[in-house]
Amino acid sequence: MKVALIITGRLETLTGGFIYDRFLVEALRRRGHRVELVGLPQASYGLSLAANLSRGLSRRLDGGGWDLLLQDELAHPRLLGVNRSLRAGPRRPIVGIVHQLLCLQPRRKWINAFYRVFEKRYLAGLDAFVFNSEATQRQARRLAGRERPQRVVRPAGNRLGAPAAADAIAARAERAGPLELLFVGNLSPVKGLEGLLRALALLPQAGWRLTVVGDTQMDRAYARRARRLVSRLGLSAAVAFSGRLEGGDLRAAFLRSHALAMPFAHEGFGIAALEAMGFGLPVIGSERGAVREFVRHGENGWLAAPGELAAVGRHIVAWMSDRRLLGRMGRAALATHRAWPTWEESMAQACLFLEELAG
Repeated sequence: MKVALIITGRLETLTGGFIYDRFLVEALRRRGHRVELVGLPQASYGLSLAANLSRGLSRRLDGGGWDLLLQDELAHPRLLGVNRSLRAGPRRPIVGIVHQLLCLQPRRKWINAFYRVFEKRYLAGLDAFVFNSEATQRQARRLAGRERPQRVVRPAGNRLGAPAAADAIAARAERAGPLELLFVGNLSPVKGLEGLLRALALLPQAGWRLTVVGDTQMDRAYARRARRLVSRLGLSAAVAFSGRLEGGDLRAAFLRSHALAMPFAHEGFGIAALEAMGFGLPVIGSERGAVREFVRHGENGWLAAPGELAAVGRHIVAWMSDRRLLGRMGRAALATHRAWPTWEESMAQACLFLEELAG
């Protein structure tokens, strides 16, 4: 079948959503399908809405002879008028890949209320959905209204190669020195780095170190704010910013760390957390959202409610004071990762669903 995938920006951008989209494109092409990427320019929400007045994208998509139109849901403000126009042409399924909802991200309530109006209208106009988690599915269904064909296809965590060995996890856990915490995410408000820093500021610095891995250029103002907070809290000696890491460099960061700490991240899924588990890192994640679909509190990690700084501190202290507990939870994290479907297995399910829709 001939498929168009519509995204905002470039597919090579290092985000969880684009990692997912890349694996899906590769899986479809391996099955013999023709996939064409339609990249839309990045613009403000208002300018994206205004771009619906142009007929250029509608004409391009209407004349492509597609069997299926895939749309990354975060491109929705540019696609409202396009999808309405496409309804008048040849019938082909319009499928939204929903990683997370824009109107539920942490920001001022009135802005989210504005986004909700258009996001709800967009979701209501789709023919089918691919969701990355049950949490995202529940959120979207409340907005979308009537039921339509849909499939939850979760991401995988095997992108960085073979998982760690259980005996190496135990040895690393009991290694002398501070507890090595890792944060992996592009620096932006949705990842919740500031809350983690405030939680760590309540603990003695001799017992922990934090490495922050993530692109500092996507939201430069936030990155500067995070660095200023580190300085203001007196954490400069304990917190290191590594910038964006990928491939072997990211793998090395996982291997030298004890745990992943992202308790206040607003995640549609949390690929970094699942990848960390492949290296035997237990995870501190948010009890809200999809991370709780694979992080089991007290077994392979901890879950924290928004704003629970003291609770996060207690979990970190538990690992600092009991390295055998850290090792047990690390091995449980590894077991979770090993039982999880691979990217190849997961995306095969997505392909089958899309093939059924296209007939």
